[in-house]
Amino acid sequence: MQQAPLPIRPEQVAEIRAAFEAAGISGQAERKALIESVVFRDVASLRELHSIETRRIVTRIKSSQASVQPQTGSAWDNREEDTWIDKL
Repeated sequence: MQQAPLPIRPEQVAEIRAAFEAAGISGQAERKALIESVVFRDVASLRELHSIETRRIVTRIKSSQASVQPQTGSAWDNREEDTWIDKL
């Protein structure tokens, strides 16, 4: 017999909300879409999530935050890896 997953705890709800806030994701539709892309089911509210899903959701939020950071400067300034010229 398989045990039902534990429901999400209030501190986990707060962690998800804080991650959304830090990532600048404020639209409910965008938040809902991100969560549903992680859990692969419809979710009407955070209270419907399972405790075990929190870490994956927060990780996805943080990865989306890194990809939407505004870029300033040139492509050369915004490169992520060192080139041969940086090593001189």
